[in-house]
Amino acid sequence: MTDAKAPVLVGIDGSDDSIRALHWGVRYARAVGAPLHAIGVIPEDLARSEAADDVEESLLAEARSILAADGAPESVVDVRTGKPAEQLVRYAADASAVVMGSRGHGRIADLVVGSVSQHVARQSACPVVVVREAQRPEATRVVVGTDGSEESGHALEWAFAYADAMGVELTVIYGFHTSASSPAILSGFIPTQVGDEIAVAEDMLKEVVAPYEARYPDVTVQREAITVPGAVALADASETAALVVVGSRGRGAFEGMLLGSVSQGLLHRARCSVAVVR
Repeated sequence: MTDAKAPVLVGIDGSDDSIRALHWGVRYARAVGAPLHAIGVIPEDLARSEAADDVEESLLAEARSILAADGAPESVVDVRTGKPAEQLVRYAADASAVVMGSRGHGRIADLVVGSVSQHVARQSACPVVVVREAQRPEATRVVVGTDGSEESGHALEWAFAYADAMGVELTVIYGFHTSASSPAILSGFIPTQVGDEIAVAEDMLKEVVAPYEARYPDVTVQREAITVPGAVALADASETAALVVVGSRGRGAFEGMLLGSVSQGLLHRARCSVAVVR
């Protein structure tokens, strides 16, 4: 991955989703040989209340129990005070990845709710994995989207490295618009020019993926050029996947401030965990 010595950072709040994220983070850190840093952030108003000590002790005890039961690698459990999203982004500067639940309703309200995970995915200097229960719990395959851009190249590299470390199959998807109308495609009639477009897309996909296949020869790879927009193709694929990997795009002077439409859509629509890579 990026740096095996940099820790995997996991946001915790005591909710079921953050517990799921912590289990995910342990498996990932162990596979890539990285230490793990679990951090809970207590908002300042809660930190000033009488419940603060109980919340902190409960978070620490629960996280340490999970880490011990899962056989976690070198790990640190920490509780801080401040704005959860800002603190997680701050610690992400020294992490190899941030792992979060998709929503939180635990002892620390709003630690990993959608708005916080969206903020961290926008601002984090490293990949962010938003963990949610897969529609098919038995699924193991990883899906990654590409459009041939440099940004999607970062997602490809991370996805191949992840699949290699975890020993799972990888599907690379390129979703694209065609010159034919949707009704024509859905009817099963594929005009000659669309067939040509698909052939070109498949050739492009093969060329884009080839360097990664060479670097990761042990990864079993499937390539799919699909005549639907990328966001739709990846959302559909998430129904039978354990993880979808996508690049995060920022444009212009505010690069990093806005997620691309595909990655933003997947954080809402995916039926499995999502990794946003930059």
